Amino acid sequence: MFDISGNGIIRINRGDTFSLDVFINLGTCLEPVQYVLEEGDRVYFALMEPNQPFEHALMRREFTKADLDEDDFVHMEFGNEQTEYLMPGTYYYMVKLVRQAPTESGEENQCIVDTIIPKTKFIIME
Repeated sequence: MFDISGNGIIRINRGDTFSLDVFINLGTCLEPVQYVLEEGDRVYFALMEPNQPFEHALMRREFTKADLDEDDFVHMEFGNEQTEYLMPGTYYYMVKLVRQAPTESGEENQCIVDTIIPKTKFIIME
């Protein structure tokens, strides 16, 4: 079983496969602006224990332009091995975008990091 509520809370049975299609919104909720991944951009999905930072995630997956679907959403597929060894309980997930900042000639490339989905509950059930 996989369920995602209107507020983004995910509920899944331990060891099930699941997929997410993530809209990258660089605008606001009222005025969304879709960002389409370019070469070199990366989207990270991280699954964390409560009070654990993104950098110390139990699972972190990277997605690129190759993972876009026909609507330019990031299609994220997860196998059963991603959750089969995790204990049932409440975890949290985040999705971040890392993209190159526009540069003028001669400047070093800088990365821009945007949180696409803030820390949200991810509940694993037996």
